[in-house]
Amino acid sequence: MPMICAKCCAVDARGQFTNYDTQVVENRRMACFFSGFRTRTPGFALAVCFLSVCLRHGAAVHAQAAAPSPTFHIDCSAPANGDGSVQHPWNSLAAAESHDFTPGDTVALARGTVCAGSFAPKGSGAQDRIIRLTAYGSGARPKIVAPSAARQALLLFNRQYWQIDSLDIAGGNTYGVFVTGDKGTLHHLYLKNLYVHDVLGGPLKHKDNGLVIVGPSGPAAVFDDVLIDGVDAAHTNQWSGILVGGGPFAFPEGAPLNRNVRILNSTAHDVYGDGIILFRDADSTIRTSAAWQTGMQPTQDIGTPNAIWTWTCARCTVEDNEAFVTDSPGVDGGAYDIDWDNTGNTVLRNYAHDTQGYCIAVFAAGYVTANSEVRGNLCIDNALSPRLAALQGAVYVHTWNGGVVRGLRMEQNTIQWNPRVPGAAAIVSDAQIDGPPAVFSQNLVESDSAPIYRVNKQWAASRNIYATSGEPVFTFGDQHDVTLSDLQSAGSETGSSLQPSAVSPHEAALQIDAAIDPTLDSDGLLLPAPRAQLVVLRSLAGQYDAHRLQITVHFPPASQNDAVANALQDLESVYPGALHFERDARTAAAAFPDGTIRLESADGQRLEEWHGFQNAATLGGAVRKRLGPPDYSHMQKPVAHGGQQ
Repeated sequence: MPMICAKCCAVDARGQFTNYDTQVVENRRMACFFSGFRTRTPGFALAVCFLSVCLRHGAAVHAQAAAPSPTFHIDCSAPANGDGSVQHPWNSLAAAESHDFTPGDTVALARGTVCAGSFAPKGSGAQDRIIRLTAYGSGARPKIVAPSAARQALLLFNRQYWQIDSLDIAGGNTYGVFVTGDKGTLHHLYLKNLYVHDVLGGPLKHKDNGLVIVGPSGPAAVFDDVLIDGVDAAHTNQWSGILVGGGPFAFPEGAPLNRNVRILNSTAHDVYGDGIILFRDADSTIRTSAAWQTGMQPTQDIGTPNAIWTWTCARCTVEDNEAFVTDSPGVDGGAYDIDWDNTGNTVLRNYAHDTQGYCIAVFAAGYVTANSEVRGNLCIDNALSPRLAALQGAVYVHTWNGGVVRGLRMEQNTIQWNPRVPGAAAIVSDAQIDGPPAVFSQNLVESDSAPIYRVNKQWAASRNIYATSGEPVFTFGDQHDVTLSDLQSAGSETGSSLQPSAVSPHEAALQIDAAIDPTLDSDGLLLPAPRAQLVVLRSLAGQYDAHRLQITVHFPPASQNDAVANALQDLESVYPGALHFERDARTAAAAFPDGTIRLESADGQRLEEWHGFQNAATLGGAVRKRLGPPDYSHMQKPVAHGGQQ
């Protein structure tokens, strides 16, 4: 009898009942009770004792499991410091910093408030119980504004299982947000829906600094599962906009790479160096993000910047992004770059325009850059610098210091080439190619310049279309300025053809109507799909004067609630007025369902229509074809340090 009762109340190693169904527990409890009735009195008494102990323990375990994780509140406008409750919040970052947070905790700052100082919270979460730093209430994102003497505004050091979201973070002289450590593997570090800006410091000594940096402070630290989603990083005289990886020290040969890094729906602009970068990462992605006004350093001192790129990256993908108005005080100044010591990297369906340097580069130096794929990208008016146009073209494949490129494929890209210097070729390759030649196939090159490419003989071109106003010429190894028919007679450029340059229709003004349901996740944040489309539309809207291009986003009326209002205010506050929001019944109509995007003339004539997510290349290319180059007339200008717009 006692054994039966012990079994019915068995508890596992985590303090949870082994029984999974409440009715089963109840049945066994009653069986224990009635079995005791049929036994001698001592057995009955023992059964009742076991039952009493089991029930008390079970109630305690259930109460512990059901107890919600605590939320600690910070309201820096409160007149007095409290205990962190919503009724009596802490009123400073220092008060919160003195607390050791534990798995499952939430730390929330009051919306519409400003907290002065830098913040380095303590504690780590657990795999199924992260610690979240977020906002509460309604209104503008709460601000953390660090003084110029602070190294960073927000620091996580040797912490893991954290999510930081819904904050406006400014200040610091080296970092805005710095997530780092010096030992072990640090897991689940999520940065979402943040505006990080105005990090202004002294002269640069290395590249591991800037607005949002997730990187080690020693070679023994490595990151696994990093998510940067909906982060806008802007205005710094330090190097990077958003960087995951790297470290200002040498790594031992074979040191492990960071893994599972995702940079999504984010922007970086007005930075002295690089825009968005993956350094020493594996199985990682930069997607539906944008970088512009990168490489703004007046004089080169520590390196040459690029907008969006990867280095020492294994199986990394850069897809559906946009890069424009990029520069460099030295070389580079381009958009996308598969740099040396990369393996299995893909640059897919990206848009690059109005850059001082190349659209896409593949480099190797001292190492092998292997199995790179460049596919489906749109390059318009790149290499605006005459010096860089002559050196690099729009597509640049280059090696040095004994590096080699192996297994390169460039396919289905569209390159619109209008160089600022006569005789500059759209594609340049002087690289050492190991193994089969680089594949250049099914590309469309539209050029105002006769030279199409200048490449060595480690180049296999086929099934391309070349659209020019005159006779295009090619340099292939020791064959200089030959025609397409010459190459085809020699067995090169199989299946390629010529066509006249297309004349695009011209519109004085355009409008875009997009039906988007702003669906939120369980944290009250925009889901990646609607956020991705809104980030693309917001970037496009910022490139043209509102009288030339107006973008209206239609939401269903049911989306009207405080959480959605917060999410949309967070999105709009970074680039105010770029998008026009309307809540109407139009999105419920069959003629204009959710996910529909229409491009229309100023008088409402429908020109194009799409359904589902559309990237920057599709929408930006369609608008540019009809309106011409952007004027960038209302792109956000740099602001003074201090976190105020």
